Formats: sequence, C-alpha cells, structure tokens
Amino acid sequence: MSIKYATQKTAETNRVTSGEVDSFLALYQQYFERPVVLAEKTDARTFVPATFRIPTRNDSNVISSSLIIFDIDQKLGEGYDNDMLALEEAEDALMDMNLEHFIYTSHSHTLQAPRFRIVIAVARPYFPAEHNSICAAMLETLDDFLDGRLLRAIDPCWRTLSQCYYIYTTHPDRHSHAISFYNPGKPADVDELKLHQSQYGLSVEYKPGASRPASGDTGARGRSYDLNRIVGGMITSSTEAEIAERLFEYDNTAHAGNEYFRDMVYPRNRPDPGESPDAAAWRSCKTFAKSHISSLKRKFRKQIDTTIVVKKASSTEPMPTHDAMIRFRSFNSRPTNNGGESVLLELQVMSGEHAGRHFWHRLYGNGNHEVAIKISNSIIQKISKATQTPMESLKDIIKAEGKTVKARIKLKPGTGGFKPQNEIGDIHLNQI
Repeated sequence: MSIKYATQKTAETNRVTSGEVDSFLALYQQYFERPVVLAEKTDARTFVPATFRIPTRNDSNVISSSLIIFDIDQKLGEGYDNDMLALEEAEDALMDMNLEHFIYTSHSHTLQAPRFRIVIAVARPYFPAEHNSICAAMLETLDDFLDGRLLRAIDPCWRTLSQCYYIYTTHPDRHSHAISFYNPGKPADVDELKLHQSQYGLSVEYKPGASRPASGDTGARGRSYDLNRIVGGMITSSTEAEIAERLFEYDNTAHAGNEYFRDMVYPRNRPDPGESPDAAAWRSCKTFAKSHISSLKRKFRKQIDTTIVVKKASSTEPMPTHDAMIRFRSFNSRPTNNGGESVLLELQVMSGEHAGRHFWHRLYGNGNHEVAIKISNSIIQKISKATQTPMESLKDIIKAEGKTVKARIKLKPGTGGFKPQNEIGDIHLNQI
C-alpha cells in the first residue's frame, strides 16, 4: 500500500508539502534509515503522517492519517531511572505481534534515558473521527507486552491529529548511540482496533511514583530484571519451554507472596474471561520468556570472537555483559557460613577487548538453598558438555582446570552496599 504524508522544512513553520511513497519500507529508507547529524534539531525536517486539505498544518485540515506513531520521551529523575523502557523491548513486543514497523532514536536519545519513536504501518488510512480510538487501542495492546511501562514513558502528542515528528536525527556527540531498525510484518488492522473502543491513555495519564523496590538480591530493577537475568543465563543452552518453566519456578519460590507473574499491576498478568489466576500467571510467564529470548538474540546476534589473546589484565573494574572465551584458572573449595559446600572458580577472559581480565564465580553444593544448588548443578553440567569432561558432582569441577570454553560474562548489579561484579551468565553450547 502506498503511504501519503506531509513534510515541513522545520518545525517552526506550519506550511506542509505533500509526499507519497510506494511502501512503508520505502518511507523508512527515505527518511529514517540513516541519521542526519545536526547540532540543533530545530534545523531538521519534520514529518507528518497525514494528508491535508490545504498546505497548512492544523487538526482541522487533516483528511486522513497513514501511520500510528508513538514518541517515547524518558527523562532522568522521574521516579523510574532504573527501569526505563529500552528500544529493544519495544521492538521485541512489536515483532511478537508480527506488526510491520520501524523504530528510531530521537535527537536527544542517551543510553541513560532512551528516547525513540515507534512507527507502525496500518492496513488503510484512517479518518480524524477514528484517530483516538484506533491509536488508544494500539497503545493498550502494545503496553500489554510491556508491563504497562509504555504509558508512563509516552509523550501524549500522539493524540494530536496534525502532530509533526522530526525525521531520524542525532547530535554529533551522540552519533554512536543512534539506532534505527525496520522489521517486516503485517500492517495493523485498524478496523479491528476500532472494535476495542479503547480509551487507554486518553483520560488517564501515568503518574510516576517511587522506583519499584528490589526484593532480596534482585537488583535495582526489581523482579523483572531478576527474571531477565535468568533468561540471559539459559538462552544458549535451553529451550524456550525449559526457560519458561525455570522462570515460573523461580518466581513462585524467590518472590513467594509477591510473584511478578501474578501482580495485577501489569495488564498481561490479568486473567482473561474464564481463565484461572494460575493459568493467567503461566500464560504471562511464557509470553515473558518468548519476548525476552527474542530480544536477547537480537542483542547478542554478533558472532563471538574466539581468537585467543594471551595478555595481562588492563583493569580490575567490572566488565559489561558480553560473550567471550574464558579459561578455568583455579578452584577454591571452602564451606559457606552455614557450613554448606561451595567452590569459588577463578576465570580469565581469553578473547575480545577484555582479554586478560579475571573474574570469579561461586558454585554451591550440599547444605545450601535448593535453588542455589540447582543453578550450580546446571552450570556444572554445561561445563561438562562444553569441555567433554564427565562431571557428576561439585568436586568434579576441578577437572575443568586449564580448559577454555565459550561463555557469557554477566555483570551482576551491586546490592546491599556491595559493588557490581562479574560472574558466569551461561556456557555456550549453541550459537545464539
């Protein structure tokens, strides 16, 4: 389907020029595939996903709209600094919904406060009288995949019929952080969205409160961050079903009484008509597993650099989460404070930019919490497979001394006064 739209030379003028392209992809390639580098965004061209009766941009002149656009405008200090919505999370949800879309960062985007725009193709142009119900229904549907976090981060400008948006621009100092993705799929069915008669985001706005508190050792981002770390630790050695089962078991145990997948704050967790709370929680867990697996696969889609580099460590600071070759250097068997079995592994990075760096990971045996034992046993079995060395128990881990494997090195956030540190996130048995 062809896309009709309008542009302005700058946002300071109300005069628009009509345009048309043969496809949604062609539109992306023309204005949103490569960034325009500008010190001031006010110098940039703007885009309006609408057609006008006369070339003056205001709501009364709009004939129809050709896209759905949401502007994500997050700022530090708004009460959720440690739980901001990432571009990859929104992209992941749209891919799960099989919607044709593109996402691009805005001129003010930073790594600390992601700012970006979501552009969704539609099956047909829609008229001003349909605008609010269609866009509200899409917002509500998409936010079901994002734990209600989209509404708090979105600029309400989507309600304006003649809203203009800057094309893909970036500041020279932030050029390296600019991102733009196009993903194929089907256009949004606006007739189906109309049937929802949604008012989501029209009358109620998100009011940020205090940051979601951490529980136990879950880290600053709370339960969802904790669960996502488990996905990262299993993604290359477990099936989607196995990951979902592990997440569900962990949530019911570690978060007992405050389970993430049973928290009704998030629309995705709420039972459908005739659905039991247990069934709704399991459905939500499977959706979480699927979406986060897809997101991580895209995030780590580059091949691991397996070139062995032998050198001394250049720093002792914690490393960011990344994939590399690691070598087992030493093993220190020492009981925990409760008398349980444990072994502290010393590991060395053998490839990539952090080659030479050392980090440590503790494995637990008899006398410790059953969850800790289960996680440790899983890692031991992965090490056994990766090194082709039989290992039946914790004490057998010493057989890995001097061996090198592909692994994810995970950055564990600091909690309770402790500094961030690295540990094994996963042992790679499959390509990501």
